[in-house]
Amino acid sequence: MKKNLLIVGLMLALSLSASAQYKGFTFGLKFGPSFNWTGSKTGAASNQGVKTGFDVGFVAEYYFAENYALVTGVNVDFLRGRYNFSDMRDISIADSIHDYQLGIVDRRFKSTVFEVPLMLKMVTPQIGKLPLRAFAQIGGAFGYTQRVKVMDDFTFGNYDFSNIDDATYRVTNGEYNPFHASLRIGAGAEYAFLESTRAFVCIYYSHDFLNCISSGGAGITSNYVKYYAGNKDLGERTEKLKVLQNRIGIEMGVLF
Repeated sequence: MKKNLLIVGLMLALSLSASAQYKGFTFGLKFGPSFNWTGSKTGAASNQGVKTGFDVGFVAEYYFAENYALVTGVNVDFLRGRYNFSDMRDISIADSIHDYQLGIVDRRFKSTVFEVPLMLKMVTPQIGKLPLRAFAQIGGAFGYTQRVKVMDDFTFGNYDFSNIDDATYRVTNGEYNPFHASLRIGAGAEYAFLESTRAFVCIYYSHDFLNCISSGGAGITSNYVKYYAGNKDLGERTEKLKVLQNRIGIEMGVLF
């Protein structure tokens, strides 16, 4: 918990330190659901449905012109997903005898990502007589994946070896890239209750451009370029396991 608070504090300090050079500074809070799915440029991973996550965060806007602003802040994203991929697992029962077989892993995962977005926001003039304005924004987000937990089912041929794994989520060690970077676009509307208070809602799309899977190496459990069982190197993969996360989210919040 202390580590998480430290990460949020550092990111918040970075975003606030940049605000002094802009006029028209506003800040606020946001939250909302997200709908996550997995993609793979190499085809080595296959998405297994859309999962629901949740985002909360601090948002800061720096207007450098009447209808243009830079948007940043701190996001805490609780992501979910499910995909399958080929992997080698030890299906032997005896500890002294190892039987490594190539099969399919059906993986459910949960991750917590801390990120700092940097967006250009373009706002329309007031719509009609209402204090309502529409906006669009485009940019990116960069951050740190604090933790990934997974639950696997392993199938070899017609046999399901799911019982060799605990039916609970486990924390991964070295399998996932700790660095996060994504493209982000969105559109929405904001309503001014007072001169300095606005409520907003935004729909956004986020697409990762860094592989979620660690490149790994000797002694590190990695599914990027090789098959591993624990720390045992079992050979090169036919296709690199390049996993990219996508999500559509809804943000609601207030700015002061």
